[in-house]
Amino acid sequence: MENLILKIKEIAAENELGFTITLPDCEFVKSGYVVAMQETQNSFGDEGLRKVIKMASETTGIMGGWNDDGLFYWDAVYILQDRGRAIELGKANEQIAIYNIENQELIFL
Repeated sequence: MENLILKIKEIAAENELGFTITLPDCEFVKSGYVVAMQETQNSFGDEGLRKVIKMASETTGIMGGWNDDGLFYWDAVYILQDRGRAIELGKANEQIAIYNIENQELIFL
């Protein structure tokens, strides 16, 4: 897991605004709506990253990271192609917003 953590930290350093990748190959997700899982909300630092990797590996195989005012958040995420279903899932996971990758659009719920 240590090599994977280092790789993800490199990706985060190169993509300060945020990113969404598949695990364990660390390929960028290029389409869809990103919905964070409630279970990994407020995950920070190495401990949070480990938690997110474990959750993502056991579920969707997808995780992301994003920077908000200098604090980097890690999330296990769902990717949906349907905006309406993504909004519903975002609300069910008590999220403030979801993200459209293609349009780089934050959609507040």
